[in-house]
Amino acid sequence: MITTSPTFKYWTLVLQLEMILLVFVASLRDGNFTLYLQTLEELAPWFFALDQQNYGRWLSMHIQDMKKLQGGSSMCYEDLMQGRFVLQKTSCPFSKMALDQAHEQNNAIIKGEGGAVGLTENPSPLRRWMIGGPEVSKVLQDLELSFEIKCSKESDQHHE
Repeated sequence: MITTSPTFKYWTLVLQLEMILLVFVASLRDGNFTLYLQTLEELAPWFFALDQQNYGRWLSMHIQDMKKLQGGSSMCYEDLMQGRFVLQKTSCPFSKMALDQAHEQNNAIIKGEGGAVGLTENPSPLRRWMIGGPEVSKVLQDLELSFEIKCSKESDQHHE
């Protein structure tokens, strides 16, 4: 069908890209570093094909750097293999997230609803926010978690 129908070819390509992206998300949610690297290798050609040259180049460098860790006797690689490249905020399965995503969530908690407006204009409040912000975010998160229903560790289902 791909050879006879351009529309079929297009939707096949879209489906292939979406499947790669879903596997990438699964690698993060599970903290599976091997799967993470495999999906990044599958995604790299897409960046070049979609004219995202800088992302493609830097992704290639990232993959190469991560593979170099494997050859050495680095404890860093062992940590990555144990899933320490993601963060799990809850005990629920399949709920880990990338570290930068967790950082952005913490920033959103602090900045949300008029929390930290205009911080970058004044260095003194910015420094206070950089030091105290993560701690305030943790306290707020602990408070929110104390009111939520806890997810059972025996459960194999996602909390949503």
